Formats: sequence, C-alpha cells, structure tokens
Amino acid sequence: MNRIIYILISSVILTSSILPQERDSLIQLYSGIGDTIDFIDREIFGLYPDVNGYKYVQLFKRDGEFLVSKITYLDDGILRDTLIIEDYYQLYFLRQNVTKILMGNDKKLNSPLDASVFTNTGAQYDGRFEMFSKRYLYLNSDFNYLKDNSSAFDYKTPFLIVDSIQIAVKSNDGPYVEYGALGGFALGLIAGIATFNDDMGADKEIKWVVTGGIGAIVGGLLGWLIGESLPPDIVNIRFNTPYDVTKLKDYSAYYFQYNKTLEEKYVELE
Repeated sequence: MNRIIYILISSVILTSSILPQERDSLIQLYSGIGDTIDFIDREIFGLYPDVNGYKYVQLFKRDGEFLVSKITYLDDGILRDTLIIEDYYQLYFLRQNVTKILMGNDKKLNSPLDASVFTNTGAQYDGRFEMFSKRYLYLNSDFNYLKDNSSAFDYKTPFLIVDSIQIAVKSNDGPYVEYGALGGFALGLIAGIATFNDDMGADKEIKWVVTGGIGAIVGGLLGWLIGESLPPDIVNIRFNTPYDVTKLKDYSAYYFQYNKTLEEKYVELE
C-alpha cells in the first residue's frame, strides 16, 4: 500500500514539474513568430541548439520573474516534454537572436542575389531573390511571366511546387585584395630600395616605406578588380522536405512578420 501511495505522489510531482502551472502566462518570443517556436524558426534564429529531436517550444512567464521554456522533442519515436526555467531577463537574449536576423534582412533586401527557381513541372523563373517565408519564395524579375513581356514583375512561388533554386553568390573579394596589397607592397618596397638605395641619410628608409605603401594601394585595387571580374558561384538547393527552407537563411531575407500590403504586391505563380 505504501508503495502505491509513493508511486502516486511521485507521479503528481513529476507531472506538476513538466506541465506549465496556473500562474504561468503564455508569451510570444517576437511579433510574427506566434506562441509556438517550430523547428524552422529554431534553426533560422539559432534557438535551443543543444536540444536533440527538437519539435517545438512554448514560452511562459512565471510569477513575473521566471522564463519557462516548455520544449517538446522526439526521443526514440516518442514525443516528450521538458522544462527550462531561467531568470526572465534571459528572454532578452533570445530576442536578440531574432533582432540579428532582422538586421541581416535589411542588408539582404538592399542587395538581393540573382536566382533561378525550378518547379516540379519543369518551369523556370528567374529574378532577384528578395526573401522567403515558410510557404513562399519571393522574387523580383525584369520579365513578366504572366503577360510574357519584359516589365517589372514581383512574384512568389509556393514551396509545394518548387523542386530547387539556383542562387548566384558573388565571390569574396577579401583574399584578392589582401594578396594584391601584400604583393604590391613587396614590389613597391623593392622598387623603392632599388631607386633610393644610394640616397644619403635616414630619409631613404621613409621613401622605401612610401613606395611600398603606394604599391600596396595599387595591388589592393588590382586584387579588388580581379575579384569583381570573376563569375559568381552557383549554389543549388533542392527542396525535399519543408525543413529545407532553412537552407536559404544565408542567402535571402527571412519574412515572418505578415504584411497584407506586401503580400498583395507579389503575384503567385503556380
């Protein structure tokens, strides 16, 4: 009898520790995400990276001073829950992850990459890859695929019909500029030594450095021009599962805050 009572008490304690309490209030991590953070948002925003089998999480405010993260995960095919209870100020750091993505969105929207979308039916749509959501790819093109003429055209394609996307990623100019500057400095320094070696006094060392600096500037500029002239790298991403959308986070803006006016701007292509 005592054993049965012990088991019942233990079950009550375990259940009360796993389930949110009445004093817990459900909160949103950020406007537009909703009250449930799914796997896609977790991957894009870099949340709870150490949780294996992650499915989703809900956030609760407890007693005005604690942040409760109720995490649902898959363990050997079984859905389980666990809680992380922290000081409420930890919510600030979680929201910082979202803020970083929003800041990156602005930069990507200002310089969208060229891309080609390939559908399951064999159609190809080209344009500038402005952003993506969990449902659509959003592009801007100089060709109107509905009117079949050359004109500005904003369109979106649902992931359900997309087979893959090819994205043109510009090469990094950094290494070319760096090596060009180093090579230019070396050549400039050699030229300075050869030219001013017979000069008397300490001024000749200054002249060497000056010619080396001029060489570095010229070399760096030439390296930049070489980097700019190289063709872009082509990144090919296939969509086999809904989660493959997370592969796009490095190449385009993540659109998660619904905007009716923005949605009406883009024509859906099927």
